[in-house]
Amino acid sequence: MKERLFEAIRDARLAPTAQDLSAQLEVSAAAIRDDLNALCAEGLVVLTRKGRYALPAAVGLIPARVGFQRNGAPVAHPLDGGPSVPIHLTGSLRPMPEDRVLVRMQGEKCTINTLLARGISALPAYVRIERRLPRGTRRRADAQMIASAVPCDPRIPYEIRLTGDLSFVRNDELALLSIERYPEGGQPILASVERVLGRADSMLALMKATAEAQGFATERPAEVDAESLEMPDSVSPEDLDGREDLRDLLAFTIDGPTAKDFDDAVSIERIDRGWRLGVHIADVSHYVRPGSSIDDDAFRRGTSLYLPGYTVPMLPECLSNNLCSLMPDVDRLALSMFMDVRDGRIVDHRLVKSVIHSCARLTYTAVNRLFDGEDADGIAPAVRDALLDMRALSHQLRSRRQAGGAIDFELDEPEFVLDERGEPTDVLLEKRGEAERIIEDFMLAANETVAALARDTELPFVYRVHEPPDGEKLHDLEAFLSGLGLYVRIGAEPHPGVLQGILEQVKDHPARDVIRRHLLRALKKAQYDARPLGHFALALRDYCHFTSPIRRYPDLTVHRMLKLLIEGDAERAERMAAQMPDIARMSSQREAASVSAERQADGIMYAAWISHQLGRKFDGVISGVTGWGFYVQLDNGAEGLVHVATLDDYFTFNKDKNCLIGDATGTVFQLGDRVRVRAESANVPLGEINFQLLPPRREADEDPTASE
Repeated sequence: MKERLFEAIRDARLAPTAQDLSAQLEVSAAAIRDDLNALCAEGLVVLTRKGRYALPAAVGLIPARVGFQRNGAPVAHPLDGGPSVPIHLTGSLRPMPEDRVLVRMQGEKCTINTLLARGISALPAYVRIERRLPRGTRRRADAQMIASAVPCDPRIPYEIRLTGDLSFVRNDELALLSIERYPEGGQPILASVERVLGRADSMLALMKATAEAQGFATERPAEVDAESLEMPDSVSPEDLDGREDLRDLLAFTIDGPTAKDFDDAVSIERIDRGWRLGVHIADVSHYVRPGSSIDDDAFRRGTSLYLPGYTVPMLPECLSNNLCSLMPDVDRLALSMFMDVRDGRIVDHRLVKSVIHSCARLTYTAVNRLFDGEDADGIAPAVRDALLDMRALSHQLRSRRQAGGAIDFELDEPEFVLDERGEPTDVLLEKRGEAERIIEDFMLAANETVAALARDTELPFVYRVHEPPDGEKLHDLEAFLSGLGLYVRIGAEPHPGVLQGILEQVKDHPARDVIRRHLLRALKKAQYDARPLGHFALALRDYCHFTSPIRRYPDLTVHRMLKLLIEGDAERAERMAAQMPDIARMSSQREAASVSAERQADGIMYAAWISHQLGRKFDGVISGVTGWGFYVQLDNGAEGLVHVATLDDYFTFNKDKNCLIGDATGTVFQLGDRVRVRAESANVPLGEINFQLLPPRREADEDPTASE
């Protein structure tokens, strides 16, 4: 009914009243009242002063999400992906992060017309408790307790006063606060302490605060815990009904050394002129049923969150680390996609509900050692032979994908070496070996095949989409590259292979990582959608996420729909179609939140590492230029600011050329320049690092990584 109402309002020549809609759809006004209110609450339609319903754009309003700049100034991020707009505050309404609002443009700024929904109901903060003597008194016994809090997110500009029971919290502890009253006019936020996260100097507490700030609850509701206790410990004989028995198939997992949730296993068989690749994914949907407390909690989370030294799983550990984890030597339920591959092309496929029995839990490290000709580390001969076949098949799949123009950014991910307190002692950059590439190639193949199957059968679905980039951003990318002396013609509608060619061209450039990140920023963000819009970066018409239902909700949804297809339940699949857009939208939002949390956590870890390296000299590359200075990225990924106030000249920021120019000396600092810096200071909770610029290193100087 909501969809019918929305379409009727959208297609009406004159904004209709509730009575108009009632007559048009031949239902009572009472029957549509709740759905109309829901459409208004979601910002999809608005109710005018004359009692008529219209789309926001028709009355000059833009649905948006509230964000904050570093200085605490609020901005509106339009939900349609348009450019962010500064918010001019009027009246007493004070927005909070992630609030959903309707805004009206006022020149280059906007004002909030309607607050649709608050984005957060809780926030992490540092507790501040002090005792003050009332004026005119001297006795300590008369001291009054003053309790306030400072948000972990420094962009939130409002004062917080604490209410309620404070007997279990101490001064300077990190705590999760429950908002009792939102800020209004000059009034502060009123909040109570929900629970203590830990000491302010605890790295674990900082990771928990980072998770909570992005909406990833570090504790589960009681009803989820209750359902978890009812889960079985193992696969039962009844679970095998209607499943293909693959327990004799040579299948195994390959994951990182610390992984616990094994949601994908692989197998390979030789067939006429090729291979039969099997990708077996844990059947989480068999245990997590729609409408259950576990499912509702997973939907709100959207994804598992992986922070250095701390993980917030999407599902309870009884599922993610046990019943749904494809551990070796135990029976596990799966969805198995078999693909017949010849010369790197998938010529046939078959999807089945299955039961498998993984024969080994391999690590990337052990498999890479095998491929390097080192010790096989206890890998059985049959598994070793399968791995060699898998490597050959992986090369074929990758070659065909590269020939199609797929973009491979090859961005290294930081791996923090932590001590027993969770403090970083070293930072390594993870590089993909053959083992990692094999799994990546196989999962890409399975995801593409499943998405094509869904499109061909018109199955209601959640696709992973990546739309082509905007011409304006590509023009800016051309200008950026020309500033580095790289003159390329990208065009307004390039094939992704053109961008991959640029990455190949700069692979030996000293600023290659900066160039990769700028190219990445020129592209739109990949997201989820109920429509098969294709994937630009992968150069694929069809793509989805199928391979990680333990840690991603869209994958769990994909499994549910595929099982309805296998079972021939078209009627139920059609009933679920209306849920796909909401699931896709929520999954995209939660993925963005996880990316923000992971980026913030990495910043905290880098700052903590630098805090033990103060005075040490480093070589780095300028990765960003602003009016207040330039950012320098070290070889291990740490990034810090060289502030203009610390430079020996007065520098002017040239926005067009994205550089700083010294007024007296003419010295230019621009993206990609190699510079030498000294670690000056670090603010660990904020993840901020400050560097001091040093003269260029001479060959006779000491090792740049040596301490002075």
